[in-house]
Amino acid sequence: MAFHSHAILMFSVLILFEPQSVAQQPSVRDLFEQIRVEATTKDATEQFLKIRPDDAEARKYLAVHLPPLIQEDPKERPQAWMNEVRLAGAFKITEAMAALTKWIGLPMSDSPGGSLAERTRLEPFPAGRALVQIGEPAVPTLTAVLERTDWRERWVAYRALDMIGTPSAIKAFRAHLDHEPDQTLKDEMRQALGLS
Repeated sequence: MAFHSHAILMFSVLILFEPQSVAQQPSVRDLFEQIRVEATTKDATEQFLKIRPDDAEARKYLAVHLPPLIQEDPKERPQAWMNEVRLAGAFKITEAMAALTKWIGLPMSDSPGGSLAERTRLEPFPAGRALVQIGEPAVPTLTAVLERTDWRERWVAYRALDMIGTPSAIKAFRAHLDHEPDQTLKDEMRQALGLS
């Protein structure tokens, strides 16, 4: 009887002193629900980013659930939307590429234009930045954006391809160069390619 009581006491002590990080780690699903809410999105995103991008459970969940949320109008939940886009890039969610290109030219920052350096790095354009993080798989999607009529969307696509920097990315915007209708954008692309 004394042994049994001692074992129960030891087990209780182990449970009481279990590390907080293990005991209170929210599930991927719980974190995702928090990301969708403006009031909790910042903290939930930071916790999500501590998960390794190659975590199969997290990637699978995000691949299914992020694209429809990114597709929604960012004005409804601006901080949550930007964090969802950020996760799509960080976890390289290729399933979100179509949703990201829908908003590729949308600036989302305190100063929508941003400084020249910020614009060059696509900082005001979260969807463009996420496509850069996705990398090579985004090249065909970005190449298609080069054919759109909106100048800003084409500019972000060209910058994203330049930032990806793989041979196929550079080839894509080089091939578009002769078809670019805006002379300013064409000159910038030529300069990036070292042709001027």
